[in-house]
Amino acid sequence: MPQLISKDGSTRIKDLITKMTLKNSYWGYLFSRIRRIADPNIPSIMAVVSTGDGTVTLNYHPELIEKTEDDILKLVIEHEGMHVLNKHISRLIRIVSTELDENKKAAKINLWGYAADMCVNSQIKNFPKKLLIGEEEWPALFPETFNLPKGNSAEWYYENLLNNTKFNEKEIEFPNGMKGKVLICDHSRWQKGNEESIDPNTLARKIENYTKEIARQALKNYNKNFGRGTLPAGIEELINELLQPPKAPYYQIIQKMVKATRLSKFSSCSTRINRKRTYSFILDDFNLPQISPFPGKKRDFSFYIGVLIDTSGSQSKQDLLDALSGCKSIIENDKHCKVVVIENDTQIHKEYEIKRLHDIQMNMRGRGGTTLLPGLERLKQLNVDVTLAFTDGYCENLNEVSRKKLPKKIIWVITDRGTTSTINRTGLIVQI
Repeated sequence: MPQLISKDGSTRIKDLITKMTLKNSYWGYLFSRIRRIADPNIPSIMAVVSTGDGTVTLNYHPELIEKTEDDILKLVIEHEGMHVLNKHISRLIRIVSTELDENKKAAKINLWGYAADMCVNSQIKNFPKKLLIGEEEWPALFPETFNLPKGNSAEWYYENLLNNTKFNEKEIEFPNGMKGKVLICDHSRWQKGNEESIDPNTLARKIENYTKEIARQALKNYNKNFGRGTLPAGIEELINELLQPPKAPYYQIIQKMVKATRLSKFSSCSTRINRKRTYSFILDDFNLPQISPFPGKKRDFSFYIGVLIDTSGSQSKQDLLDALSGCKSIIENDKHCKVVVIENDTQIHKEYEIKRLHDIQMNMRGRGGTTLLPGLERLKQLNVDVTLAFTDGYCENLNEVSRKKLPKKIIWVITDRGTTSTINRTGLIVQI
């Protein structure tokens, strides 16, 4: 039986986070920057919750807080903090953004919660199998609960559960016969802010930016008081991964190259009058036409991006994932752009357009030799404004190809072990 605490939940959690801050705990610094809200309606002791403005709050059950010992509360706070550093909230928002069926959406949220718990409970050193919260034991989920290996991402566990789980109307049936249970922390409100937001991708990006900022400030103050290198290795690695900049600012590079193109593009607009041609008709005030026979123009901010992915055998799996990351960067930053993806080794294997994240196809084809000219000629035919080409550069000598056969603007994204000698006179080169 836990010792009953006389302090109310609000004072208790405030004092505990202050003590953690003073006793060399990164989580004290992190959660001192996150707003805390008492909520007796949550089905667990704590829950990080997303909001419509792109911030995160820590909701807690005041009665359970009052009846739980400090050591257990610290573990739950660390558990919640690991969810924050792993960006599990924003990753869930992107996963369910394309699901229209509310029942399936709720089931996917539950599955992601199980997957996220398996991930963070494995990352926390010596996390117990059960926690005494209030007056009851609450089970903690681990990969071995579902006979799965340790060390994988939440997405890996989620896909595995998704492919081996039956969905009923009221509960989830897992492969080992286990049925849905209430977890240590509540995940049902991770996408709460999504209900108030028009664009889930924008919300996810705001949450990630907010998370990076509070993690950076917490780390800065922690290092100031306790010195660098005193954090546990696993936590420091997660923070560094969260704070690292993108490998290449794909969208910013593209935006710079097509700026002149976008400023010079116009489209017809029936609601504007073409002032240069109004002299050709003169009507009195009673006979003015409802729609101008000579419509004007408006500036067209859209542009067409071609993504050429070298899927030859010399490209590693990580190289291909970087290419897909480039696609993701583009569509998240500009709603006006149109993106076509071409997969090419010695020939074109696949061509498709992407408008949303779920349009990106992970099953790439090819893995043969490297001849990129077919893909480049196709993009020239499509008349794209700019081409983003991901390759290691080990291809035919494109410097010898007539410039008329190539797209008008090319950005080459070359791997760190690649070569530029075959393409250095055909476009801008970014080496990562």
